[in-house]
Amino acid sequence: MSKLLMSCILALGLSMTPALMAQGSSTVREAQQALKDKGFDPGPVDGLNGPKTRSAVRDFQKQQNLTVNGRLGSETLASLGVKSGAGAHMDAAGSNLKNSYSSGAKQVGEGGKALGTEVKHGNVVDGAKEFGKGVGHGVAKMGKGTGHAAKNAAKGTKDAVTGK
Repeated sequence: MSKLLMSCILALGLSMTPALMAQGSSTVREAQQALKDKGFDPGPVDGLNGPKTRSAVRDFQKQQNLTVNGRLGSETLASLGVKSGAGAHMDAAGSNLKNSYSSGAKQVGEGGKALGTEVKHGNVVDGAKEFGKGVGHGVAKMGKGTGHAAKNAAKGTKDAVTGK
C-alpha cells in the first residue's frame, strides 16, 4: 500500500513540475505588472510567484468573479490580458492541426468525388487511382500539419518548463 501511495505522490509531483516551474517566469512578471496596472499589489515585479503575488491574484480573482485560488491559471492570465509563451505555441499547434486536417480532408473528398465520376462512367480502375491520389495527397497534408503541430507543442512544453 505504501508503494502505491509513494508512486502516486511521485507521479503527481512530476506532473506538477512543469506548471510550477513555469510560474517563475516572464509570464509571472507580466501578470505581476498587469496586476499592478489594475491596482493590485503583487509586490516587486520579479517573476517569482510569492505570497504577495498570490494574495494579489486572489483579490483580482474575487473582483473578476473567477475561481479564487491564488493561482495564475489560464483563466486568470486571460483575464489579466497575459498570454504565456507556452500558450502561444500550443495555439499554433492547434491551428496547424485544424488547417492541415481541413485541407487534407478536402483532398480526400475530391478523390472520392473523382472515384464516383469514374465509376459512373464505367472506369473503376481509373476511379480507384484518382481516389488513391486524393487520399495520398490529403493524408500527406495531414501528416505535414501534424509534424508542425508536434514541433509547436514541443516548443510550448519547453517554454512551460524553462519559464520562457
